Amino acid sequence: MSEGGTVEASSSIPIEDGEDMAIYKKMACKVVTFQMIYEEHDLQSEKAVSFKPEMAHQIFGESESIFGYKELAITINLLHNSCRCYMDIKSAGKINKAGIKPDDIVKSLDSWLPSNYTRNYNEFLKWTKTEQHDQMYGNVINSFECRVEANGVMNGTTTYKITENDMSNNDFKEFHARFETYIIWFIDAANYIDLDDERWLIYYVYEERKHPVKDFLCRTPVAFCTIYKFYAYPNKIRPRISQIFVLPSHQRQGIGTNLYATISKRLRVDEEVVDIAVEEPTSDFQKIRDLEDCGVIHKALLEDNINYFMTSSKVIFQLGHKNKIGKRQMQRVYDILGLYYALQKGQMQYKRFLENIKNRISENNERESRPGKRYCNIASLVTKADSSVREAIDAEFERYCSKLQSSVDYLKDKLDAWLQINNE
Repeated sequence: MSEGGTVEASSSIPIEDGEDMAIYKKMACKVVTFQMIYEEHDLQSEKAVSFKPEMAHQIFGESESIFGYKELAITINLLHNSCRCYMDIKSAGKINKAGIKPDDIVKSLDSWLPSNYTRNYNEFLKWTKTEQHDQMYGNVINSFECRVEANGVMNGTTTYKITENDMSNNDFKEFHARFETYIIWFIDAANYIDLDDERWLIYYVYEERKHPVKDFLCRTPVAFCTIYKFYAYPNKIRPRISQIFVLPSHQRQGIGTNLYATISKRLRVDEEVVDIAVEEPTSDFQKIRDLEDCGVIHKALLEDNINYFMTSSKVIFQLGHKNKIGKRQMQRVYDILGLYYALQKGQMQYKRFLENIKNRISENNERESRPGKRYCNIASLVTKADSSVREAIDAEFERYCSKLQSSVDYLKDKLDAWLQINNE
């Protein structure tokens, strides 16, 4: 027993002849559990909000494995509002064989857990009694409602509030440093931001509801977004979304969609902003981004009575510039809307639009591979579109269109609802 009552992998188990060493190797993502703690009884309750990590290579190496323990269980308990942390390690014992040492779990986890975490059960119990359940940092800039599901059970409608945070608030910075420790387990190649750099913007989403038994107000941070304000000549900024993260227990409920919509609307009306960029978006976030940006352009086309197929691409790209959509993202928006509208007109129009995309890719490829002027008179230079070039163009076309298609399908499901909400 470790101090405070944590049952730890302290006993040693002799290796029997012929015993399979594989039983001592555990996959970290299977034995690590995050648990959200509202009150003391959540530590022992099977109904407590909990979830597994998606990755662990930054903590336990590329194999994401932990060696040397039987029946290993690592629970990372975090108080729901403050994210103060208690790590609990249990096992049936460590391996005991000459020349073989079990992995040092505490050492591996130490630098990746919230600062001042505890391994003392009794100390954590004291923290649960002093937890400030309704603390909320920042200024509320929007609120919305979603149907909430936790551990497979629908819990009715819950209110969410989005806050914009002041980077000069030291209490907030300490809180964010605790909460952002989640991202190492869920965002590939994630890095912690420099909280002393005032060019960072941080937005949070708080779940707000009454405790089901004791009726006190609970505010729980469930998502955040970090944005860096890059300089744009001569006196503008180009904000770039660095991270957007929603707790796994609260995903697939519209929280990320509402967060991005709120942020993008706020940035679109900022006269200092040139356009809104995103750093390496995931496929799920790209769909959210595409829906919002396509919705904005779709609405503008309706309001200005512009027929997509009867106007020049220049007019539509100007709408993108007006709404702070960067050139590269605007090309996606133009193509997604084109495919969406073409589908409504029938397969012939849809195939024609696909052909236009392929022709553009081919023309871009030809332009990039065209020799410079100084080579034009060299007779020995031969350029031809051989089969390998055509195959490369076909492959690029297929990749690009497959990426677009998921957003086109998402648009078909969500655009009417988006328009209804944004017309209110």
